[in-house]
Amino acid sequence: MSRRTLRQRGFLFLNALLAGCFLASAAVAATHVEAVDGSEGRDRSLAAIVSGIDQVVCSGTVIGPRHVLTAATCVIDPETGAPFEDRQIMPRIDLDDGYIPAGRRFVQRVYLPAADAPFGPGASLNDQPAIVEVREADGQPAFSEVTAEAGFHYGHAGNDEGLSVDFYDAATGGQMASDGCAALAIEAGDLMPLNCALPEGAAGAAIRSSSGIVGIYLGPGRGRYIGKAEQEGIGRIMTGLQPGQFRVMEAGYAPFISFVLMNGCNQPVSYIARYRAIEARKDLPFSTVSGEIEGGRSAILPLKTENGVIYLRGTADGGRLVWGGDHRFEGEGYFKVAIAAWGDHFHTLSCGE
Repeated sequence: MSRRTLRQRGFLFLNALLAGCFLASAAVAATHVEAVDGSEGRDRSLAAIVSGIDQVVCSGTVIGPRHVLTAATCVIDPETGAPFEDRQIMPRIDLDDGYIPAGRRFVQRVYLPAADAPFGPGASLNDQPAIVEVREADGQPAFSEVTAEAGFHYGHAGNDEGLSVDFYDAATGGQMASDGCAALAIEAGDLMPLNCALPEGAAGAAIRSSSGIVGIYLGPGRGRYIGKAEQEGIGRIMTGLQPGQFRVMEAGYAPFISFVLMNGCNQPVSYIARYRAIEARKDLPFSTVSGEIEGGRSAILPLKTENGVIYLRGTADGGRLVWGGDHRFEGEGYFKVAIAAWGDHFHTLSCGE
């Protein structure tokens, strides 16, 4: 099928959407969104693009064992044109609900449309999709095991079908959902004007019909159409073939150890963690972080280290329940956590201990 035929079909479905989705005005407006109710099931293919320790900057979609679809601006530095070194991928998290089912992945390479791609790379980085390939690490399962998503699901829309977007809210780190977006057209370079404006953090999220992905959200009023040619190129990347109409950029990265503490109790737990900060001199005291985690929730502790030892102390029930040990700091007992791999280390404090 020719690219022209594909685009004509795209226009037919978009015209139907225009007729059926109350788009009398093409003005972009703030769009109704709702927090995802974890009890009803979160999007298992949704992934957060994070910087630092837990700052959600964008959204992405797991499309293969090591691959995530997102927007180029989420992972490429516009000043250097190279991949950001501080971007990581965290699948399925919902920080607003204290839900962290899997550890972060570090970026290995990024694929962008080639300059001569038949589907059009767009006039600027702001218009381009990106495929992120994460680094393999010992002990980390493939995305497909964590998300139950086996690959890229290409979508199409029916005559009376609206579009939905699941994404992350940068302010809370929580999963959000909206069915208030509709496409207005498909323009040159496969740009897809939208009638919606979603909160910060939504960039890179998949735009879906009932059958699969039809595009990605770039920003207020802006989307990028994903057609058959893009799908074929993405399939080549996921199966390890030559990327074809995509160019590849290797990503530098600075690995670190982070710590996810899970509260296995039905009451709040206070914690104190002592660790050696990155590049800290060994003759200086340990750095300290502390906080409280609600019952049944998890939290990413605000620390980064290259040293595989963290000392932890926890208390609950007004100090009547204590998790401690033989290592003394300021007269109080801490237990030692030894860590052997980069990325998130998970530890649970249980009231049954």
